Amino acid sequence: MTTARQTIDEILQPFFASQTNGKKGLTLRRIQEVERHLRACGETEAERILVAFDLAVLAAERQFSPDGAVARVMRADDLIFILSIFVQPEWQPVDPVQRKVQLRITEQLTGYLVRRRLVDGSSLACPIIDIEVGVQRGRDELRRQQRQARAPF
Repeated sequence: MTTARQTIDEILQPFFASQTNGKKGLTLRRIQEVERHLRACGETEAERILVAFDLAVLAAERQFSPDGAVARVMRADDLIFILSIFVQPEWQPVDPVQRKVQLRITEQLTGYLVRRRLVDGSSLACPIIDIEVGVQRGRDELRRQQRQARAPF
């Protein structure tokens, strides 16, 4: 793991910049929507994943500037836990194309965190596996929906 512990903001900004580089129109908007939705997930679900000390830090940050507080003060390990929630059905878009984009970006972001050694893949193996399973479950559901749409009545 790297010695400098980046905030979620410091991770997401370059990651999404690389995802949107050269993209236009609907493709660009879909990627931007994934980032917006992921940040909303972090803000909404932080209390489910943070320990008491981190909750106190977050509460203090929210007193000064509530918008985006989680991404400003929480770190890569916390992002892994947020992603493990982000793949759950309640955070998946209804639109199948948007869902496909969200699943792809979630998988890529998880790999980015592990490859760049921003997280310790060994100590976070369980939530990383939860993410992988969630991505696969989402893709399986999309395929099931496609089959149903093509099936004659």
